[in-house]
Amino acid sequence: MKRVIFSLIIYILVITGAVLMLLPFAWMVSTSFKARSEVETWPPQWGSKNFSKSWNLKVKVSRSSAGGIDWKGLTLREALILRESQQLSNVLSIQIDGDPVYRGTITISLPDQFSYLPGSLSSEEFASFANRLKTISQNKDVIALIDSSKSAEEFFSGFFVLYEQGMNALLDRRNYIAAFEQTAMNLLNQLDIFERYTNRIDENYREKYLLMISNAKRKLNETSSNVTIFKKGINPLLQEDEIEKVSQAINECIEEASSNSLLEELRDNAVIRLYLARVVEPLKNVANVLETYTFVKDYFKSVQLRNTDTNKIVFTFLSEAEKNKELLEQLSQMNLPERVARIVKEEIKHSTKSFPEQVDKRLDEQLYSSFQSLNVDNLRIYLQQLKQPLSALATPIKSIGLRGISEFQSFDEMIQKMTEFGSMNQALQINLEKLESLSKIVENQELFWQMVIQIYENIEIVTQLRKIYNQVQSAMRIIEAPEFVSRIRLNRNQNIEIELKGVHPVYLEDERYSVRVDYSAGEVFANIFQNYVMSWKSAPFGIYYLNTAFVSTVTTALEVILAAMAAYAFAMMNFPGKNLIFGLFLATMMIPGEVLLVPNFITISKLGWIDTYYALIIPWIVSVFAIFLMRQHFLTLPLELKDAAWIDGCSHFRFLWAIVVPLSKPVIITSALLKFVGSWNAFLWVLIVTNKDKYRTLPVGLQTFSTDVGTVYNQLMAAATFSILPVVVLFLFTQKYFIRGVARTGLK
Repeated sequence: MKRVIFSLIIYILVITGAVLMLLPFAWMVSTSFKARSEVETWPPQWGSKNFSKSWNLKVKVSRSSAGGIDWKGLTLREALILRESQQLSNVLSIQIDGDPVYRGTITISLPDQFSYLPGSLSSEEFASFANRLKTISQNKDVIALIDSSKSAEEFFSGFFVLYEQGMNALLDRRNYIAAFEQTAMNLLNQLDIFERYTNRIDENYREKYLLMISNAKRKLNETSSNVTIFKKGINPLLQEDEIEKVSQAINECIEEASSNSLLEELRDNAVIRLYLARVVEPLKNVANVLETYTFVKDYFKSVQLRNTDTNKIVFTFLSEAEKNKELLEQLSQMNLPERVARIVKEEIKHSTKSFPEQVDKRLDEQLYSSFQSLNVDNLRIYLQQLKQPLSALATPIKSIGLRGISEFQSFDEMIQKMTEFGSMNQALQINLEKLESLSKIVENQELFWQMVIQIYENIEIVTQLRKIYNQVQSAMRIIEAPEFVSRIRLNRNQNIEIELKGVHPVYLEDERYSVRVDYSAGEVFANIFQNYVMSWKSAPFGIYYLNTAFVSTVTTALEVILAAMAAYAFAMMNFPGKNLIFGLFLATMMIPGEVLLVPNFITISKLGWIDTYYALIIPWIVSVFAIFLMRQHFLTLPLELKDAAWIDGCSHFRFLWAIVVPLSKPVIITSALLKFVGSWNAFLWVLIVTNKDKYRTLPVGLQTFSTDVGTVYNQLMAAATFSILPVVVLFLFTQKYFIRGVARTGLK
């Protein structure tokens, strides 16, 4: 019985140890399949939504119609320029607040009773609404927005940005409740002061006056308690039901403070007038913020009367063939110069992948050929230097026009013209100065301005090509949608842009949408291995794999050859100082490897081996441990084998490779495996002696996923998994030799 219990304990300990050893590896593999949002969730979970056939996405609607611009921080000139430059005025933007979507069929469910306003609100209706709003609102920003808006849609966009967007949003619960608390505190101090003004009240009304002040203080404290609880909430903005409750509480406080009959009886009294100005009016101002929002929101909803023909928007990803077809259609509509059209046509035939960059390179070559006759040293470098400031100055140059540039006689004229379209900031000034210094290199100023014009044309054309290419790459195929949906794009796999026709997006941005993405079996499989694909593409891991395999294989082979010969010499041959030399060899094992990094690096630098395979291989082809391991095993071989070999006329070299090595297969495989794994996992030395991806190995490549802003753990774990996979497979096939080699070493 005791033996059974003892065996059971041993088995439990062994199994527990195995589980604990395998647990980190299992967690690494599990993390490699997870989406980014699942990596740091608590409590940790083993599964992943990547194995699911459907995702429910958390989304938020951005005010794209307002461009996301803080209009309050801009001058009038800057606001007008930016407003004119807005190109997304017909786009409803829905941001996926979570993991990106790379495939599948996306369904946006519209709310029940969904309605919208086709076209725009008439100017007469907007004018009538604006007049009523001016009589209600006491907010200067709202009044200024009414006066500056040319249409109702423009006003609504700016209004909802003012109330709902940014850290200073008027509906931000912390901002609004903090403003009310500050007002309430000031009013309580004012009421304490008003209690001391009883000597200025007629004796017949003093008791009633003090009761009014006391009731006002009581109600204000009660209201503060009721309102403060709304400072905390899941949503950073006050919701409609919360706005109603807060407004009701503040209005009841205003009613209590202003409905006393004493205020009417003593309306000509200076203290009463001061009370109304310093107590009642501040409360009304705080309440007016919510009153204005409620009035605008109610009117905004009341004008949306048109119902949709379907209550959902369904779309999916385009195939590569569909994308190529759409790209060709878009390019055919561009009015390109002949010199550019020819290049675009050739590149499209070759490949549509990243073709704007290829066109950009071809245009640079064309530019070099056009101005090759110029007497300028390193013309290619000069043209690239000229391209940099012109790219930075593209926006102001666009406002001037190419014809305007060709008529410039000096940079002073150019600067003067640019200041007419906007302020001369520091970045603009620096680029103009750089452009001016580059112009002095060319003696013929007419040719210089021709270069400027052609470079700017190239920049504009490539910018348009990139825009079209990105739009096509993000385009989606619509399966079902309301009549007002024209096109749909999915930018950066996280931002859904719905292009509208006949409807202003501001009328759709106040809705809450539920979004779901469904996957087929093949798409689920692709989701599971998405991290592996992205990891592989995020760095040149193909090169890293080849480098790692080459360096590990060559280093291992050379070490086995050298270690076998050295071990044979120490085990089978006699020469003066053999034991002393072997002792010195063993002594080197006590020197930490980090101590040798600096002298080894200096040696490699002197030899000019930085960024070469020599630096990765030669310093590590000798291993004292391998020599020691093989020597101890060679000593276990019968001496009779050596005597018989001598009788047959066998040399040391032949005896080593024909007899000793075959008999020592387990220990040699053990040494080779240890070296191969060590070389495969080498990081620090490779990082020090390489600067180019051409020579780097997998462990150094894994640092791609760790930056100053954080670590992408799911992709890092995926890359680590496929990096160690060859070593794991190798160990599984050679483990019996490894165990046999270690177990038999040193035994007689």
